[in-house]
Amino acid sequence: MVTTGSIRALFRTRFSDAQCGFKAITKKAAGELLPLLEDDAWFFDTELLVWAERRGYRILDLPVRWVEDADSRVKIVRTAWHDLRGMRRLRRNLRRDRP
Repeated sequence: MVTTGSIRALFRTRFSDAQCGFKAITKKAAGELLPLLEDDAWFFDTELLVWAERRGYRILDLPVRWVEDADSRVKIVRTAWHDLRGMRRLRRNLRRDRP
């Protein structure tokens, strides 16, 4: 999984964490943003937030209490690889969306 720092550096975002916590979205924003998403795995929320910020939507960060699950079934290497591929794809797609 990618770090928030790498997301901030690559996409010049301001949100503090893309992958931890809940996401809430208005119907209007969903109608505009969800068709832009290509990822259907762990990277989708990062992709959603980057597109939202790029399109001028307000993103509100609220802290959550994180409890580490020692019995996690996430495959770290595979997930990180998919995230890196997602970042490359998202960067390419953002460039194409520029006016």
